[in-house]
Amino acid sequence: MLRFPGLSVPIAHAVVANAGFAGGPAAVAQRGERIATLDFFRGIAILMVICGHFLPQRLVFGDLAASFATMGRGGVIVFFLLSGYLIFKSLQSCNIGPFLCRRFFKIFPAYWLNLLVFFVAGQLGFGLASHSNATYLANFTMLSDLFRLPNVSNVYWTLLIEVKFYLFIALYSHFLKNRFVLAVPVLFTLANAAMFLLRGQASQLLTYFPVFFVGIQVFLAEKSDWAGGSLLRLALIALLAGLNVALFDGIYPLWSMAYILGGAAAMAGLLQFGFSMALLAFFGKVSYSNYLYHTLVGYSLLDWIGRQQTFAGNLIAIVGAAVLSTWVAYLSYILVELPAVRFCKTHELRFLGRLSRVWTR
Repeated sequence: MLRFPGLSVPIAHAVVANAGFAGGPAAVAQRGERIATLDFFRGIAILMVICGHFLPQRLVFGDLAASFATMGRGGVIVFFLLSGYLIFKSLQSCNIGPFLCRRFFKIFPAYWLNLLVFFVAGQLGFGLASHSNATYLANFTMLSDLFRLPNVSNVYWTLLIEVKFYLFIALYSHFLKNRFVLAVPVLFTLANAAMFLLRGQASQLLTYFPVFFVGIQVFLAEKSDWAGGSLLRLALIALLAGLNVALFDGIYPLWSMAYILGGAAAMAGLLQFGFSMALLAFFGKVSYSNYLYHTLVGYSLLDWIGRQQTFAGNLIAIVGAAVLSTWVAYLSYILVELPAVRFCKTHELRFLGRLSRVWTR
């Protein structure tokens, strides 16, 4: 029988569960099953981000370029909607310990490698800024926003919001048992409005936190078999989150509101009809690594190629940048993301057993 130091597996389960670090054998056995429809939607999100970053001023110009640039923010909003749905769904069968352990190994190993690449490239002078040691340390811990230090990569700002949401929703589910789920985004919005009135600037965290709760309402609507009351609550929270972003986000406010409302409707429709597509589902699977690397790889290639004189030349350059960044993302997915997740699955009980002993001291 597999043993922890001085503990058999059944006893370890009991200790870990009592400390709030496990959901029992069933929860440990249930890992995050992929939902093809949501992988498809995630694939759309990452392509929106890529198009929003690569197309303006290369294929589209002027007012049209400004409209295309909003697609990057739209893709981020879709990611937030998906996180709200999937994380809340995961927490229905998984307690705080296993959840945080799995999120840690899903997010941080790939992120740290990406940060290391930026660090090395900056030190070698490959056209990237070199930051202070304090900045790299703050980025390493994902606390750069709290210390008011710059992000090493301009895409990290969304990860800081995501990680804080993971921690908040885990604590919320653990202590409040999913009560007051409608009140929480309202309180966030009111707090954001108060902060804006007091200091003349809203909180980016409070501006986007309600968006995750739109995804949660999509999950609850699906769970109710799309009952009318659940759909009404979904519409109201989506409208609240949209107004919060429109009022307090200084970048693309109305576009962001439209992406929240449209994204929620599209997500609900896709789940009801179960639509998917293999190519976009593939982009969805590698979307996290692609999000990390697409600006580093894509912008570097586009700068090296330079702006072409013809539409066809610029189109080929952009497609090449997207393909190369996706290939790098795929390597990161199979060499870093998947091994880290497998490592967590193999050693989760041991980690949680050790945490439970610290917790109960």
